[in-house]
Amino acid sequence: MWRGRFAREVSNKIQINKEKFALRRTPAHATFMTEYSTAPSPPLRKRQSIGRTTLYSKRKGLIAELIFVVKAASMGFAVSKPYGDCEPYDVIIEDNGRVFRIQVKSVFTTSRWGYSVCVTRKRQQKSGIAYSPHEIDFIAAYVVAHDVWYIIPVAEVANLTNIRLYPEGAKRADGAHFEKYREAWDLLRRGAARPTGT
Repeated sequence: MWRGRFAREVSNKIQINKEKFALRRTPAHATFMTEYSTAPSPPLRKRQSIGRTTLYSKRKGLIAELIFVVKAASMGFAVSKPYGDCEPYDVIIEDNGRVFRIQVKSVFTTSRWGYSVCVTRKRQQKSGIAYSPHEIDFIAAYVVAHDVWYIIPVAEVANLTNIRLYPEGAKRADGAHFEKYREAWDLLRRGAARPTGT
């Protein structure tokens, strides 16, 4: 008789452990939906585009800087990166004893003809502050979809917030103002920059 009772207790414990194990394997939201809902469907999730997050934008900027460094170094420029991100420029390049301060900008996508690139910066939560020739020498704008660089003197964007670039060609002749700076790497060899040691 005691053997029968012992067997039943063991069987009950096994059944309880099976149920606990099954609950651990079942997601919490699935258990809740099964027990308390007549329509067992997965819960709705709020969609969020990672392209709109500050962290993701920062990473894209860093990727563009790395691509610029590789491109410039492969063309024979000496490339340096300032420590931290307190300076208005991202990269320093040197060629034949001349130093150039470069602010790297990039654009990954577009929703219309051409690509819009922001050529200002934020400072203390204020947006739309223009770069000056006292801070940087060139803006290097990278259109990722076409693997194209625009090397633009800062004086050309002094009064602008955004510029539009047309690597596929502008629809209007007066809309392609910055196309003359497309792959204009020679400007970094003969452009007006500060000589080293001054």
